[in-house]
Amino acid sequence: MRLLKLEKVELWLECEGMPSSASGKALRGFFGHLYRNRTEFHHHDNRSNRLVYNHPLIQYKIIDKNRALVVALKEGAYLLKAVPRLTHLELYHKKCPVLEQELSSETISFGVTPEPVYYQFLKPWIPLNEKNYVEYLRLKRNRKPTDTFLKKILIGNIISMCKIMRYTADDKIEADVRVEEIGKIHLKPNISLLGFRGEFSTNFLIPDFWGIGKSSARGYGTVLKRS
Repeated sequence: MRLLKLEKVELWLECEGMPSSASGKALRGFFGHLYRNRTEFHHHDNRSNRLVYNHPLIQYKIIDKNRALVVALKEGAYLLKAVPRLTHLELYHKKCPVLEQELSSETISFGVTPEPVYYQFLKPWIPLNEKNYVEYLRLKRNRKPTDTFLKKILIGNIISMCKIMRYTADDKIEADVRVEEIGKIHLKPNISLLGFRGEFSTNFLIPDFWGIGKSSARGYGTVLKRS
């Protein structure tokens, strides 16, 4: 099976006094403001200011109380390596001094594997849009299992990731999903979507700390391999 070699860069930032409401969205806003001319950082078209719906090459996460993570692949990795040492992050109009900044780079394997790999969601996974949410509710009302439905969506998330990485799978992508609802997640003032937590397996190598599904650029759907 053909595996793609990708450069992956992680930028870890330990900060002082991050707001309890700090989010991947706020972190993206900080870097997007710093690099307005690079769509990869803020995921908006510079001419129309509309959101770019491709799978993001730079993603933003708040890992715990005072640690932020920016992770990037391919072209995004080259850009992230050029970020200078930061004195602070500004999140929700509050300046948070950077106590420690660590940048790491590695070459990773990406693609279909002969054996399943097991993952857990570190951050809520958002698989449903307005259209397939209706279908999901219909299955639940009729007391039919939703696992197969969510499995198809997960495989679709992986295929979307493959497109932006320019990778064509030479074998069928399989998956098994074991998740549960955690309620609505407020993405925008008038937009809330259902979140899930749990784990899954798939015959596909996904980078650690990478996100899949909706709003992955803001940290949702972040995965970590299970040992």
